Amino acid sequence: MKKGDLISSAILFLVSLVYVIEARKLPMSDGLSPGAGFIPFWVGLSVLFLSAFLLLKSLRMKSTVGQTIFLKKGQGLRDIAYITISLFAYLIWIHFFGFRVSTFLFLAFLFKSVGRYGYGFSCGISLLSTLALYGIFEYWLEMPFPAGRIPLF
Repeated sequence: MKKGDLISSAILFLVSLVYVIEARKLPMSDGLSPGAGFIPFWVGLSVLFLSAFLLLKSLRMKSTVGQTIFLKKGQGLRDIAYITISLFAYLIWIHFFGFRVSTFLFLAFLFKSVGRYGYGFSCGISLLSTLALYGIFEYWLEMPFPAGRIPLF
């Protein structure tokens, strides 16, 4: 686990560092509204700090020799398959059902299948996340989301 964390956090740190540098080349503001570089910069900076935190944590971690394996054999591949398939499904669903329904279904599926949480927790967190994202971007920043061809609500 330590070696994997070291390698993945170092790669993620370097990628996010390049991402932040490139995002700074875009305008941060268009007068009164956020510019094209605003969100990429802050997302990249967040990932940069999180990967640095993981890198430092994994450097301090003791060796994992003799510890139990966290995932059962094949479970990691199954989770990656679920994530990949659900991302492609989300891209299709968003055009038909719009942002709200698609995002809720996407998050609920991931929490239930990959996170292995119960239905109540998965649906509750998915609903809160979808409403928060919708409120922030649709109402506060006035950035419209796709409505979809089949409006459900």
